[in-house]
Amino acid sequence: LIPSCQLEIESVVNFGTLVANSKVYSKEITITNHGKAPGIFKAEYHGQLPILIFPTSGIVDAKSSMVIKVDFCADQPRIVDEEAIVILQGQPELLLSIKAHVVEQIIELLNMSSDRRLECIHFGPVFFGSSKIKHARIYNNSPEPINWVAIIQDDAVGEELGTDIQQRTDIALNNLTYIRKIKNIDTTIIISCLPNEGTLQPYQKTVITFCFTPKLMAVGKKDIGPSYRQDYALFLRFESVGSKDGFLRDDDYKTIKSERFQKVELALTGTGLPVLLQFDPGPVLNFKPCFMGERSEIQCIIKNQCELLPVTYHFKKTANFEIDPEKGKITGGGMVDVMCSFVPHQLGVFKVKQMIEIIGLVAEEDLQSLSVKSFHHVYLAFNSICKASTKKVVMKFDPGILPSIRNPTGKFVVKDLAKRKNYAPVAMLQSAMTRTHNHRSCEEPVKDMLLAFPNDRAATIRSKDHHKHFRPIFTKVPRFNCVNHDFAYTTFEKQQKKLHENYYAMYLKYLRSVRLQKKQAERERMYSYDDTDIGLEPGSGLKSPSLSEAEIEEELSSAANPIRANRLLTTRSIASQEEESVRRKVLKGLKSEPSTPQEKHDCSLILTPKQIHQVIVVRY
Repeated sequence: LIPSCQLEIESVVNFGTLVANSKVYSKEITITNHGKAPGIFKAEYHGQLPILIFPTSGIVDAKSSMVIKVDFCADQPRIVDEEAIVILQGQPELLLSIKAHVVEQIIELLNMSSDRRLECIHFGPVFFGSSKIKHARIYNNSPEPINWVAIIQDDAVGEELGTDIQQRTDIALNNLTYIRKIKNIDTTIIISCLPNEGTLQPYQKTVITFCFTPKLMAVGKKDIGPSYRQDYALFLRFESVGSKDGFLRDDDYKTIKSERFQKVELALTGTGLPVLLQFDPGPVLNFKPCFMGERSEIQCIIKNQCELLPVTYHFKKTANFEIDPEKGKITGGGMVDVMCSFVPHQLGVFKVKQMIEIIGLVAEEDLQSLSVKSFHHVYLAFNSICKASTKKVVMKFDPGILPSIRNPTGKFVVKDLAKRKNYAPVAMLQSAMTRTHNHRSCEEPVKDMLLAFPNDRAATIRSKDHHKHFRPIFTKVPRFNCVNHDFAYTTFEKQQKKLHENYYAMYLKYLRSVRLQKKQAERERMYSYDDTDIGLEPGSGLKSPSLSEAEIEEELSSAANPIRANRLLTTRSIASQEEESVRRKVLKGLKSEPSTPQEKHDCSLILTPKQIHQVIVVRY
C-alpha cells in the first residue's frame, strides 16, 4: 500500500461573549495528521470582519499535529457567524465556522431598593452648612472587568448652580455680581461621590454614596430673606477607562461611536435654604434691673421663617442667665415660646451674647456618614444690671456667752447675721503680743499662738492644721488639741502624702514644658524661612500691602477648599490640564530605561483609574 495522509481539523471556533473594547482575542485549533505521509493544508477567509488566520498554509508531518491561530478584534458590538474555507490534502473543501457575540461594556446605575435604572437623585431642601446623603448601586453589565471613574460635568447644558428657579428671569439676569461669583465656584465642595473610581468584576454591583452640602453664596446679607433659596442641578458622568472607543473605527463611525460611548449620566438636584429665625420682641433683650437672688424674666417668641424645613435649636449655657426650655424643635413656619430669665449671682452691668446653636446632620470627614452637630449659630444680646441691696440694720440684745456653738456674741449684734450658715469663726491673727486678761498661773510661752473667740471651741480643739495653737482671750491657757490616732495620719503617711504631692506637681510641670516645646517647634517649622537676617527691625515703620477684594476672595476659596484625594474630577479641570499640556514645551526626551531613583519610583507606580483617565497623549 502507498502511504497517505489523513488530516483532521476542528470545525468550529467559538470565542464566546466578548466586550467591544478593540482588544484582539485569539483561539487555537489543531490540525492532526493520522496518516503515514505528510499532508498539506490551506486556510482562507474572505469576509469583511477583522479576522486573521495564521498560518494560512503548511505541511503537517505524519503522526503529528499543527496549531493554527485564529485572531479576532472585538471593535464593535455584533453577532459574528463567519466561515473560513479550509482545504485539506485528499479531502474536499471544509468550512470552518467562526462565532462570537460582541457586546457593549455597559455601566448601569441602579436603585438601592430595586434593580431599576437610576436617572436622577432628588436631595430636596437642605439648610446651608448641613448635609444629605443618598445611595445608589453601580453595575457592570458585561462579561469582563471594567475600570470606571466619575466626573462632574460642570460645563453641561442645563446646569443650575445656586440660582433661584422661582425667581423672575429679568431679576436673575440683572444680578451680574452674583452671576460672576457663581461661575468660578468649585462644584466638588457641593457634591461628592464616594467611591468615585474603581474596578468592577463581571456583573458586579457596588454601592456608591452621594453627599449634598450646599454652601451659601450671597453678595450681601440684605439679599437673604425668607424667600431666599439656591437651587442646584448638576450632572455626574460615570464612564469606563481604557481603549473602549477602538482604534479600528473609521471617520464614518464617529457618529455611532459617540452614542455607544461607555458612560452613564446621573442628574443630581437639590435646594439650599438659609436658617432664618425671627425673635419677638427682638434680637436684643433688656432685662429689668434686679438684686442678687432675685429674677427678671422676658418671654421670647421664636419663629421659623423657613416653611420647608424644621429647625432644632439649643441655647448654650450663659452665666447669670437661664433659658427654659434650653433646646427644642420648631416646625416649618412654626413658633415656640421661650422664657429668658436674668438670675444674677454677682453685682455689675451685664452685656452678653447668647449663642443659639442650630443642630442638624453634618457630613463626617469621610463624606460617607452623617452625624448630629451644630452647623449654624444665631446670637441674641442680653443686657441687664444687678444692683447692690441696702438693708436697715436692726439691733437685738444677746445676754452673752452660750455653751452651744451658735451666733456671734455681744451686747448688740446684727439681726441679719443670724441667717448666715458659716462655720464658727476662728481668729487667725497673731495674738502673742496681747496681754489682756493674762492668767497668772499660765507660765507657758505664747509664741506664735492664735487668739480664739469664746464660742469657737469646736474649731480650735479639732483644727485642720495641728501645728497651729490657740488660746482663749481671757486666760491664755492653750486649748487642748484633740487628735484621734485611729483616724489621723501617721508621720510616715504624712511624708508619703507630701511626696505624692511633689511628684504630681513635677509631673504637671513636665507636661507643660513638653507642650510648650512642641508649640515652639511647630512655630519654628512654620516660620523657618525667617531664619535669614536681612537687617529689618520690628516696628520700624514697614507695613504689609493691603489686599484687594479679588485677592482676599481667592485666598479664602483656596483655604476653604483643600485638595482632597477623593475629590471628583470635573470636565473643566480636565480641559484646562489638556490645554496646559498642549502648550507645554518638551525639554527632554524619554529614556529607554529609568536611571534616577525618582524615575524608578515613577515607573513602579500603578496608576488608578482616575489617574489613567487624566493621561493626555499629545502629538507634536
